[in-house]
Amino acid sequence: MRVWGMPVLGVGLLLASPPPRVLGRLTPRIEAPAEARALSRAFAEVARVVAPSVVRIDVATDQDDATASGIIIDTRGNVVTSSHVLDGARPLEIAIVLLDGRRFRGEVVGRDGPTDVAVLRIVGAPNDLSAARFADSDGSEIGEWVLAVGSPLGLEQTVTAGIISGRAHLGPANTLPADYLQTDANVNPGNSGGPLVNLEGEVIGMSALISAGPGGSYGYAIPINRVRRTAVVLIQDGRAHHPYIGVGLRDVRDLGAAERRRWRIREPSGALVSRLLRGAPAARAGLRVGDVITTIDNRDVPAPADLAAQVANQEVGAQIVIGFSRAGAARTLSLSVADRPVARAGQNGD
Repeated sequence: MRVWGMPVLGVGLLLASPPPRVLGRLTPRIEAPAEARALSRAFAEVARVVAPSVVRIDVATDQDDATASGIIIDTRGNVVTSSHVLDGARPLEIAIVLLDGRRFRGEVVGRDGPTDVAVLRIVGAPNDLSAARFADSDGSEIGEWVLAVGSPLGLEQTVTAGIISGRAHLGPANTLPADYLQTDANVNPGNSGGPLVNLEGEVIGMSALISAGPGGSYGYAIPINRVRRTAVVLIQDGRAHHPYIGVGLRDVRDLGAAERRRWRIREPSGALVSRLLRGAPAARAGLRVGDVITTIDNRDVPAPADLAAQVANQEVGAQIVIGFSRAGAARTLSLSVADRPVARAGQNGD
């Protein structure tokens, strides 16, 4: 792991000396607005409360050493983090470091590449662990203040502030397209697996991705509801289950006039069924190629990514009602969400 020099350490010696006398006029002291002081205190209190439930994860890989972050989810020593931080890890070379510096060996309970969630267990976990408090991430709102906590760039635990700037449908390599919380809180390599926290001190997401460009950067967090569902199954079964209905989709907005006429499509948006997997729930329920899915459980489906995200948020075995259009006529049908076959785990989240 690269260690950067710190030539500014000498400043600490200067600060130990008495402050110099200032001659002449000083800039006036400004009274901070009450709202600003209240927000500042809220940030500090959230950082203080959340810190004991956040860990640093040191991983030895075949190529290099890496640092990531994790969230303690129970007092038994289970920790969630991003699955990708364990890629290439050599057996038994995972260390979990608590806020107070205590260092423990970590063992892998389960990993799930498609959702990018992993569960580690602290070997010989102490009896004074603090587990994080979780919010219902479905209720998180765009514009809401959040803090990103973790150990970026090999540093000790740090905190950055921002807002939820959007919800993004993303599908990076080896993951399922799903709904992510987008934030402008500063997120850097090493934050992966760390919490995104609201001002009630509740975890609403787990940092997973960074998008950087000339115009700036955004961080993306997996909603904590999805993280918790995956973690529970990994702890119980050692592998995750992926809801799917078995359809290939196209965006209606991308269709040309000829294709719209062919399928007699009048809807301005929706997910066109372009193929059906044999024996999958959608085929068994009676969906056909050319149907345009417009709703799931009365929730709009403007595009295929919306359908993928809504299906991914279901429990395997759940009954859902699909609204669709066939040759211009509105219809509905119900089906039972199935567990995606392992051989198809790399396909789109449909």
